[in-house]
Amino acid sequence: MILKPIFPFPSLHLNLFAAFALLGSSLSFGEIVLVSHDFGGLNTDTLNGKTATVFSTDITSAGGSSTWVASNDFNADGTMSGGGSDAARLHLGSYINDSMGSATGKFSLTATLNPSAGGGGTDFLSLGYFTGPIGLGDDFASDSNKYAIGTAITRRSSTGISEYYAGPRTDNSFNPINGVGTRTYTIDFDFTPASGYDEISNFGTITFHSDNDGGSSTSYILNSAKDIQYIGITRDDDVAGIFSDLEFTQIPEPSSLFLLIIAGMGLAIWRRR
Repeated sequence: MILKPIFPFPSLHLNLFAAFALLGSSLSFGEIVLVSHDFGGLNTDTLNGKTATVFSTDITSAGGSSTWVASNDFNADGTMSGGGSDAARLHLGSYINDSMGSATGKFSLTATLNPSAGGGGTDFLSLGYFTGPIGLGDDFASDSNKYAIGTAITRRSSTGISEYYAGPRTDNSFNPINGVGTRTYTIDFDFTPASGYDEISNFGTITFHSDNDGGSSTSYILNSAKDIQYIGITRDDDVAGIFSDLEFTQIPEPSSLFLLIIAGMGLAIWRRR
């Protein structure tokens, strides 16, 4: 009796296998863009009510909304008018919370902030996450509800002051760099088991990066559970400037992507047989 291999791999199957393997190697450390906004509107129009340039339908399914809720002092081109403190936010629903404790529970928020005029030297622009709907007349530091968590700020001119705030609000601050002038910040949240997340002593890790940190980073481990529902931007007092290139991504562990690729490979081969 001649036994045939259970999974014969003729040249077609080998080609498929090679293609999926190549895809796996290229995507192992890939990021999935969930939200992005290019602030491509007019400075005579307000950001409030505008739709994010990219917004994942998975976030919409989790109760999120692609519509900016913003102070009328935020313009559609990322600039600001008027005075006082202001905020703008996007609702993510339960999307982050639903991924906590899984291999897909790592997220990254990045944007470029340029406080170019107005206000005093300590006045700032900020980027960060929120556990609730920050008031549109608040900045991250003045919000009495302490919704802000994981915030990075850049100031007009004053140095030697903290620019990273793990939160809530201004709690757990760090001053590893001079957060002054134009800065591109990235704020990561890692809720994966591989990071140590266990809902006992580790409720997630916040890591801050800057284009001015020389490749280093600053991390903080949360000691209590957080219900993160929003991403957004704020400004302090009368500072003027511009926000640009906002992006929110999900960073699956390589093992998760590899399993998806193997599953796709098997399906392709099964259909060809």
